Amino acid sequence: MMDEKDVTIKRIHNTDDAQKAYCCMTDVPTPWPQALCQCRDWVTNNLGKHIEGYHLQKPNGEVIGHLYFALSDHALFPYRVEPGVAVLYCEWIQKRHQGLGYGTLLFDSFISDRIKEDNLGVLVEATDIEGQMHFRHYEVRGFEVIHEQGHRKLLYYPINQTKVNAQPIVKKISPKTDHPIEVLILNGYMCPYEVSTMIKLRSIVPEFGEQVILRDVWLTPDTLQEFGAAKGVFINGHQKLVGGETECEIRLAIQEEL
Repeated sequence: MMDEKDVTIKRIHNTDDAQKAYCCMTDVPTPWPQALCQCRDWVTNNLGKHIEGYHLQKPNGEVIGHLYFALSDHALFPYRVEPGVAVLYCEWIQKRHQGLGYGTLLFDSFISDRIKEDNLGVLVEATDIEGQMHFRHYEVRGFEVIHEQGHRKLLYYPINQTKVNAQPIVKKISPKTDHPIEVLILNGYMCPYEVSTMIKLRSIVPEFGEQVILRDVWLTPDTLQEFGAAKGVFINGHQKLVGGETECEIRLAIQEEL
């Protein structure tokens, strides 16, 4: 069972906190150290605006859990959301510490602060894929599914307002069949799993010469409206790569379009 004396919850405030982000990558030595560094730098540069969060820490300062979010006014999120809503990006408890009640402790602290700060409620985009922010994990906490598309589900947790105005942004990345092949990288909210593929892509695309061009976009509120997507890799408009792919898998995805 959990002993709350063994952990503390820290609101992340500064560069030192940001450089401890993504404990999901430190459970074991990460296979993507460059991606982890890039993601931590993104948190450092966007902290307090496009991302806020909490770390669950041991007395020695080791981070074993995280919860990251942003307020709807500044969230990089593929929905149009009314002001005053918290958008939950990601939460994680390291596997060796799961099942001890730490996830509940972290989430309850987050909700307690949302109540104090008079937020309307909380939105989260979950999936129906096990191990990837599964939607049932949120339904048992009191979230309700309000929109579904493909494997993704948008859920809402009411605090001061029972319903929320949240409409999906229409994706404006259309499939294309002409040449050269276009590889589009949308650098949105950073996830080391996804960034590992983006880093490999930047070195692999030049191998194809003039047959393939790379478009590398850092996401902002303006480009979010332009593309209608908050993150991802698109090859000729098709989102074939989701993260963690090998170099061979990346080359094959490009070759299929050629």
